[in-house]
Amino acid sequence: MTKAVKPAATAAALKAERERDKVQAMQDYADEQRARQANMARLRALRLAKERADAKKMAAPRPTKKKAAAPTGSEPRASS
Repeated sequence: MTKAVKPAATAAALKAERERDKVQAMQDYADEQRARQANMARLRALRLAKERADAKKMAAPRPTKKKAAAPTGSEPRASS
């Protein structure tokens, strides 16, 4: 009679261990997903900040150069 009880107890222990492993695996998966989402959000924020900084740099007014002196009347004009 002890042989019949022992396999049942072992099977129940194995089943309980598998259940604990399953719960732990799901927890690990969820933790990895949260970490991946947090990293993607961090990288997206960095990229957007860089794009804004680049856009501001491109939109900043550049110093204007002085115009070249207008030609005086001494040079001959080309006739059309």
